[in-house]
Amino acid sequence: MNMMEIYFATGNSNKVKEAEIILKDLKGIKIKAINLPYPEIQGTLEEVSEFGVKYLYSKIKKPVFVEDSGFFIEVLKGFPGTYSRYVQETIGNEGILKLMEGFKGEERRAYFKSVVGYCDEDGIKLFKGIVRGNVSHEIRDKGHGFAYDSIFIPEGENRTFAEMTREEKSRISHRRKALEKFKEYIEKKLP
Repeated sequence: MNMMEIYFATGNSNKVKEAEIILKDLKGIKIKAINLPYPEIQGTLEEVSEFGVKYLYSKIKKPVFVEDSGFFIEVLKGFPGTYSRYVQETIGNEGILKLMEGFKGEERRAYFKSVVGYCDEDGIKLFKGIVRGNVSHEIRDKGHGFAYDSIFIPEGENRTFAEMTREEKSRISHRRKALEKFKEYIEKKLP
């Protein structure tokens, strides 16, 4: 049986490791990470993913997917949202916690959203995943997370994503939810 190759376009090795855990039992498929930059437009996660994967497919003409995610704090009207990477690089988690000073309980509600955009000869498909929770009061990290993981406590947990092992996080993450939907779609396409 021939292996179908699907390219995962990302320069983020943490995303690659998480995707490998989630997609490891995808039979007949080989996921290949490629660091192929693409223009990121301003817009929703869906618009960014759709534009990115369409652009990449036009360049490589092979099945390709991208994953774009954001961190949304409800009391801050969804900030940082689609600007998550820029905000992480500029004010970081310390800045987010400073913005959250004085907010308690339900006011600390937040969620991660992931959109996987996939493109092949049949066109573009988008797969979404959301995990809800709260912003912690301090940075809590056991060295397992990246970006906002050290300040996000998912519902039903008392630990931040960064206090969980990569495998534990991968079982409940927004990326898992989106990649599981992607995986179901790909499995249906297999002969």
